[in-house]
Amino acid sequence: MKLLRKLLVKALGFESYLRLVSRMYIIMVGSGRGREKYPELFFLRKIIRPGSTCIDIGANLGYYSTFLSRLAGPNGKVLAVEPVPLFGRIWRDNVRASGIDNLTLLPFALGGENTTIEMGTPVRNGLVHHGMTKIASSAKEQYAQTYQVEMRVPDELFAELEQLHFIKCDVEGYEHQVFAHLQETIKRHKPLIQTELNGAENRRAVVEILTRLGYGVYTLTDKQTLSACSPQEIDEYQGGDFYFKPNPYA
Repeated sequence: MKLLRKLLVKALGFESYLRLVSRMYIIMVGSGRGREKYPELFFLRKIIRPGSTCIDIGANLGYYSTFLSRLAGPNGKVLAVEPVPLFGRIWRDNVRASGIDNLTLLPFALGGENTTIEMGTPVRNGLVHHGMTKIASSAKEQYAQTYQVEMRVPDELFAELEQLHFIKCDVEGYEHQVFAHLQETIKRHKPLIQTELNGAENRRAVVEILTRLGYGVYTLTDKQTLSACSPQEIDEYQGGDFYFKPNPYA
């Protein structure tokens, strides 16, 4: 499989390769396949209702956006945050498959100031990892491509939202920077939150922010239900994403 990926990137070029694999993925999950490999994606069917307003932070090529669009329906709204211009172009083409005009692309990274930053798509062991595109660090890392992108403060960006039901956030270890500057929006709307939390410091920082806002921490079980996590389970969890639900008594 790794050899095939290398050959496809070489033969098609990076952008055409991404277009091909993203369309194949969207068709596959749209037909109901991949439930075991992508349980969080299929769990959306249980938590997103028609008319919901959703934010997809780290929208990448549109995998979550297309699912959210269909589930929220024509009376719902999906705000997709994706700063990389290349990914944004492919996102626009992919989300047309939803057939519903309820999506808006916000071409920004999210953080603590309104500025310009550099992001990069890493190459590891000769493979391009587009899903791991992140803010370029000073650490020695090879990038297939780098991008100059605009950063915005999320509480300012979403200040005019009238409602918000769901946030998905996957920004490759920088989730703590997003949630640190999204607290006013979260306090105002109390949405359900789904987020990847790689890195011990990043995980602890996000858990501290959200529990302080009155949220409980959960993970998804094999039976597609949410299970509350103890502090030890939070530290040791090596599965998929975390979910944060507002405590009704907070």
